[in-house]
Amino acid sequence: MPSLRSSRAGRAALLAAAAGLSFALHAQTLGLRPGLYEFTSTADVQLPPDVAAKMPPQALAMIQKPHVTQHCITQSDLDHVSQQISSGQPNRESCRVTEHSISGSTVKFTTQCEHGTARFEGSFASESFQGTMVSNTEQGRSVTVKIAAHRIGDCSK
Repeated sequence: MPSLRSSRAGRAALLAAAAGLSFALHAQTLGLRPGLYEFTSTADVQLPPDVAAKMPPQALAMIQKPHVTQHCITQSDLDHVSQQISSGQPNRESCRVTEHSISGSTVKFTTQCEHGTARFEGSFASESFQGTMVSNTEQGRSVTVKIAAHRIGDCSK
């Protein structure tokens, strides 16, 4: 059985890839304005019963605690996204978008990666977005992440 540390690392990697992909594929298409954004993400991790039983309660609570970060989104980032959209390829070579739709400000897509699947649904405005990502791994782990971001100003030079 993988250690708690490697399990968390694997989940974190899957979440980061999925969240990054969700932003990368659709930010430019929906007219997101460059700037400094504050991201809040909250995870709901569903572990197999045998794994959950061995995990200290405080460890699961720590994983599920809201996480706040700030990230500068530049025009160059958005231009790069345009190239990805036109080629239909996400950042990771082992992943592919299997379904996607944009209707007004609503985005839905499914990404299939080597070790799992992620489904995203969210809505975008010029200076904010929110969405829910559900990731399932081949080991039977499920993670639901609620993501919200809003522009808080210009990026510092």
